[in-house]
Amino acid sequence: MLRDWTRQVVITGVGVCCNMGDDLPTIAKRLRSGDAPAFEAWQPAVDYNAGNRIIGMYHGELSDDALQVTKKQGRFMGRAARMGIRAARTALAQSGIDTHDLGVVVGSGTGDVETHIHIRRKLDESKACRRVGTTVIPKIMGSTVSANLVNVLHTHGPSVTAAAACAGGAYNILLAAQMIEIGHMDAAIAGGVETTDIHFHAGFDAMRAYNAKDNDHPERASRPYAADRAGFVFGEGGGIVVLESLASARARGANILGVLRGYGMSSDGEGEMVAPSQDGAVRALRKAFQHAAVTPEQIGYVNTHGTSTPVGDVSEVGAIRRAFDNRHLPYGSTKGYTGHSISGAGAIEAIFTLEMMRGGWLAPSVHAKPLDPELEDYPPVLEPVDIDVSIAASNSFGFGGTNACLILAREPHEA
Repeated sequence: MLRDWTRQVVITGVGVCCNMGDDLPTIAKRLRSGDAPAFEAWQPAVDYNAGNRIIGMYHGELSDDALQVTKKQGRFMGRAARMGIRAARTALAQSGIDTHDLGVVVGSGTGDVETHIHIRRKLDESKACRRVGTTVIPKIMGSTVSANLVNVLHTHGPSVTAAAACAGGAYNILLAAQMIEIGHMDAAIAGGVETTDIHFHAGFDAMRAYNAKDNDHPERASRPYAADRAGFVFGEGGGIVVLESLASARARGANILGVLRGYGMSSDGEGEMVAPSQDGAVRALRKAFQHAAVTPEQIGYVNTHGTSTPVGDVSEVGAIRRAFDNRHLPYGSTKGYTGHSISGAGAIEAIFTLEMMRGGWLAPSVHAKPLDPELEDYPPVLEPVDIDVSIAASNSFGFGGTNACLILAREPHEA
C-alpha cells in the first residue's frame, strides 16, 4: 500500500528524565564526550541482599509544585506518572503545540509498585479493605502514566498504553505514529517511563540478568560489548516525544526536530521467553526499511538495544550484520550512560539518536574496552566522532521476543 507522505510523522518536541538529569543539552554534552556517570547504591537492594545493589537514579524534583499539578491531581500519581509529566512538560514547551486534541500513548512496565506495597501493608495492619484508600486504582493500573497525562494536560485525543517489555517505549511511539498516519489524530505525545521498585529489582536479580559483580565499580558497571560485561544495570528513565503529521507541523509553522520516517515490528516466535533471536531482530529491521522506504545503504547509524548482557549484545550485532549485508556501519549503545530503563529505554534512545543526528556527532559506547573478541572485526563506535548522519535506526527488543525498530531522519521525505 502506498503511503500518504503528507501524513508522515515528524517530531516537534522532546523531553527526557534519567540519571543524567532532565536538561537535554547538558545530557548531550556528556554523551558526545563519553562522560558517563557512575551508578549509585540503592538502599532497598542492600536491605534485601540483592546481588546487584546499584542503579541509575533520577534526582529531579517531582513535587506537585514542580510539576504544576494540584494536590487533588497529585493524589492519583505514582513516581512513573510524575516522571512522565516532567518529561512531557519539557517536550510540549519545545513544541508549542496546543494540547486540546492531542493523543497520549505512553507506557510503563507496571503500575506503581510502591502503591501495591502500600495496599498490602494496609491490609495486613487493618484486615479491612476500606482502609486501603480511594486513589490507589489509578496508580496501580497499567495505563497510569497515560491516564495522569490526559487529566493534567486536559487532552481529548485517544489515550492508549502499550506494554511490550523492554521494547515498550518504542512500541508506544510507533503506535502513536500509526494513528497519525491513518488520520485518526494529527498529533500525540508518546514514549515510555520506568522507575525503580523492589519487585522489578528482585525479579531481574533472581534471574541473574543484572550485573552482580560490580557493586564496588559503579563507574563502569554497564558496559555493552566489553569482553567482561556481566549483565545490565537498571536506570530510572522516561522519554516523551511530541509527534504530529507533517501537514500539521507545517500548518502551524512548527520547528521540526526530525522525522519518524518508519518502523518495523516482529516477534521471535521461537518458544524462548528471555533468549534473544537474531531472526526476530532481522525481521524488525527489514520491515522498518520497507516501511520507511529506505535501503540499508541509506542508514548511517544504529542505536542498538545493547544492554550489556553476555548473550544479547553479540546476538544483536549478528542481526545487524545480516540486515546490512555485513556492511560495517557505525553502531553503539547509550546504556553505558543510563543503564537499562526497560519501558523508557526505546523512547530515551530515540531522543538521543535524534540529538546526535541534529548535532552531527555520535556518542561512543563507553567502557567497551577490552572489546568482546567476537566483535573485533565489527566494532562499535568506541571514541567520540563527528559525522553527518541523515537517517538512523534505533532498536528495542523485549522479553517474550518483542522487537521494534524506529527509523529516524533529519528531513521529511519529499514524495
